[in-house]
Amino acid sequence: MTPSLVIAGIPFYDAPSEVEGSPYWVDLWTDVNGYKIGLQIKPSTYKAASISIYMGKSRSSEERGHKAFQRDYGGKVFIVMPENGVVSKDVEKKIIAERDLLLKMPPKNV
Repeated sequence: MTPSLVIAGIPFYDAPSEVEGSPYWVDLWTDVNGYKIGLQIKPSTYKAASISIYMGKSRSSEERGHKAFQRDYGGKVFIVMPENGVVSKDVEKKIIAERDLLLKMPPKNV
């Protein structure tokens, strides 16, 4: 299976329909030591878009979904805005740190 996005050598694949959108708001995910790291993909216009679109109920719903994902799957969800298939170095470092943390944890039975 071909990954949809690769960040720092970490392949991310399309999340299954029960994870994508509500309740977790995760578009892509990867397995690390039996845990999952999720990505929510936003368009590059996300920063420039009217802030009011992403505030209020939909934004808090996404945040609740990301917390539920971490509770249920063990890893964090990162909001990424890839440009030409590349994410910012800051986000890349955070994803690498999360992967490294999950690799140090006892393997989770899948």
